[in-house]
Amino acid sequence: MSRIVANAPAVPVSMLGRVLALLDSVAAAGPLGRGELAAATGLPPATVNRIVASLLAERLLAEDAGVLRLGLRLFELGTVAGQAGVTLLDVAGPYLVDLHGAFGCTAQLAVLDGDAVVYLLKIGSPRQRRLKTRVAGRFPPHCTGAGKALLAFGAPEAVEGVLARLPLAARTRATITDRPRLLADLRATRRRGYAVDRGEFQDGMTGVAAPVRASGRPLAAVTLAGPTEVFDVPRAAHALRLVAQLIEGRLGGAGSGR
Repeated sequence: MSRIVANAPAVPVSMLGRVLALLDSVAAAGPLGRGELAAATGLPPATVNRIVASLLAERLLAEDAGVLRLGLRLFELGTVAGQAGVTLLDVAGPYLVDLHGAFGCTAQLAVLDGDAVVYLLKIGSPRQRRLKTRVAGRFPPHCTGAGKALLAFGAPEAVEGVLARLPLAARTRATITDRPRLLADLRATRRRGYAVDRGEFQDGMTGVAAPVRASGRPLAAVTLAGPTEVFDVPRAAHALRLVAQLIEGRLGGAGSGR
């Protein structure tokens, strides 16, 4: 059975848009066959084959036994981009290691990219209950601690745009799927300075997230998540807000109003 979900996105018109649609689909779904890629993007198979041939030649995609995955050239380009000065990952990484060690929970760093939360760093342990996120994965912001922290402290017009486009789909019975309730939750998040995910993303898991701000707007969010029965929300929130301030100071973009 195909792993592609129905209701494929609108077919991109420009050649660059088509290339990005193919790369985004492989990044989001993992290795895909060409037929699955055509279904995911809505592009004709002949078009997919033509673009894939060029991407393979440029090492932007790789193919093994008829299955496509992202190529090493994308990793090389990303590494070069990340070396342009001190990066957010350089600064935040050691703090997340400390958070993981102090709490024994999964520590993460995330950003808002368009209408999705993207995790840049995830530090956990195989012995812990598995949190269903992954580095470079794209997840809905309305049901994640990181997403709610980034929305709550974002520019109001940008948040309105995201919420207007975003289907408030339920991942668990606790997911907030009602727009007025979500807006009330975001206002509460802004008042207290951190977001709480009360099993809204994954059953049995609670998370807290605090924004890392630059010029008063959220640049990223730092998060901790663990089993609900042992997770200490106030303690985690205090630590995350402190870590967010330290990261801001190291980046030279301290936020205001904490």
